[in-house]
Amino acid sequence: MLRMKNSTEITLFRLLRIAIGSEAAVPLSALGSVSWQELYTLARKQGVLAIAFDGLMQIFECDGEVAKSFPQPLKLQWINAVFSIEQRYERQRAVCAELAERWAEQDIKTLCLKGLAFSAYYPQSNHRECGDFDCYLFDDYAKGNAIARDLGAAVDESMYKHSEMILRKVMVENHRFIVAVRGGRKMKQLHHQLDDIARNEACEPLFGTKILSPSPMFNALFLNHHALTHFLSEGIRLRHILDWALFLRSRQEQLDWNRFYALCEEYDMRAFVDCMTAMAVEVCGVELVEGVVATSPHAERVLDSVLHDDSAVFSQNVGAWRKRVLLVRNLLASRWKYKAFADRGILLQFITLVWGYLTHPEED
Repeated sequence: MLRMKNSTEITLFRLLRIAIGSEAAVPLSALGSVSWQELYTLARKQGVLAIAFDGLMQIFECDGEVAKSFPQPLKLQWINAVFSIEQRYERQRAVCAELAERWAEQDIKTLCLKGLAFSAYYPQSNHRECGDFDCYLFDDYAKGNAIARDLGAAVDESMYKHSEMILRKVMVENHRFIVAVRGGRKMKQLHHQLDDIARNEACEPLFGTKILSPSPMFNALFLNHHALTHFLSEGIRLRHILDWALFLRSRQEQLDWNRFYALCEEYDMRAFVDCMTAMAVEVCGVELVEGVVATSPHAERVLDSVLHDDSAVFSQNVGAWRKRVLLVRNLLASRWKYKAFADRGILLQFITLVWGYLTHPEED
């Protein structure tokens, strides 16, 4: 059992469990004393503001008197913030569906990487906060960029891993490589592994559009690789844990766990996956099928990092070199993370980062 630090965190976890149906709504008095302003701030920082509000609304339905006494200024602030999240989500979904439609007219398949694909697992899809729309077009990376330009998108192809395009204020990352192949031989192998899975396992249309949601195996591998990469470089938030929890609830019975665990071992992700699963159970109340491991000696320390570390890099509005300085700072402060979850020491990781910026080992 993970030990929680304070009542605000305990209440946030309960609201999340109520929102996703892992726990029944209770009168507010059952939650104990909590500062709602602190909870609002924490939920916003953790990327789960709208989900927490869903849980709070269920409590209001359970206890009408609480709804009347809840601080009205904060309630209005929360409602406005949720409305903004919904608007951003709907705009992204509409713009990206149009883009995928245009690509499909030229026989280009649009595979969704995380984001919208995982929002489909949420009780209310547009309450999952969206970032960029990441996609993979298989062999049509350059063709996809050209079509986006024809639609009026501003396209930047200066990055080796993906292009960045802005279409009607929506940021799209068109991936040339699914993962950062500059990370070395294993990252190149993982790219090819995920590419093979994407080509050979069934994908489903997302929300009736031409956007494709990957298979459970692809989503399980990619989500955990992406979360691990972010955890090592700048940390993760509760949204990452909630994504994995809702994936487990929706798709765990469709996942070949023996194969998945074997691939996790091959790509040095197994310890992190077990930790993510343990947190999904403890924080989100997910029930697991037989054979899924939900124990980790690192879960409590990782959750503490999720809740309290302030090490964001890529969301900072700073230049590229400043971001690199922040990455190095995080690297030096994260020795324990590499010891627990990485296949290489911190010195080798630093050398790899420097080498990646000085060279372009993109091809096999």
